[in-house]
Amino acid sequence: MIKAEIRKQILDIMKKMTNQEWKENSEKIFTNLTSVPEYSRCWVLMSYVSFDKEVNTIPIISDCLAKARTVCVPKIDWKNFSMVPVQIFNEDDIDFSQKIPQPFSDAYIAISEIELVIVPGIAFDKNCNRLGRGKGFYDRFLATCNAIKIGLAFDFQILEQIPVNENDIQMDIIVTETRIIRKP
Repeated sequence: MIKAEIRKQILDIMKKMTNQEWKENSEKIFTNLTSVPEYSRCWVLMSYVSFDKEVNTIPIISDCLAKARTVCVPKIDWKNFSMVPVQIFNEDDIDFSQKIPQPFSDAYIAISEIELVIVPGIAFDKNCNRLGRGKGFYDRFLATCNAIKIGLAFDFQILEQIPVNENDIQMDIIVTETRIIRKP
């Protein structure tokens, strides 16, 4: 199956999730994430800000801020098709009015300081490969980042195998509502 077909199938399933299913399964994923030692140990974390029924990351962001960790979220640079990590200090620092939520500030964090990145994806496979939305923002960013990469996914987003190319960056860990998958 080609990437576009996989994206369409998974996005269709995501859209059909009820708000209650999305909320409950996101909470289970958050609970599983908190059991991952790499998450518990990190002090500088970057997380995507969820939208369109992606796994909810607001509890993760809130948890890290409450523990006085440094939290950054991606700011999209549309001209250069890139993203940069921007520190936030609370949820009010995020502009939720845009299709892809963005930080208001420009409090950039050096990529080298980031210890762990929470990564979105449309689909993942059992070898920790990731299929994103197709624009390459995360793959380009992750190629420059030595942090631990954790993908968050609902169980239905884990496939046996997804197509990959040389630009696709593997996750170190994938967390779903029922399991934690580590890179082989």
